[in-house]
Amino acid sequence: VLSKQKSMKKYLTYEDEKSNKFWQIEVIGKSFTVTYGKTGTAGTSQLKEFDTEDKCLKEAEKLLNEKLK
Repeated sequence: VLSKQKSMKKYLTYEDEKSNKFWQIEVIGKSFTVTYGKTGTAGTSQLKEFDTEDKCLKEAEKLLNEKLK
């Protein structure tokens, strides 16, 4: 029996008089990719891997909550 991988994808944007940028996180199984940069560009991506899916999702949610403050 195949277990379902944990996944999550969130895309945030920030815009004011001086900046227009995005931040995205995508969780697939035991790793996530954060992509950020100026809106309209490909941005910069960083991949982070974890021992378990639960640790990965917990860390991703922590990063997302920091961005939403």
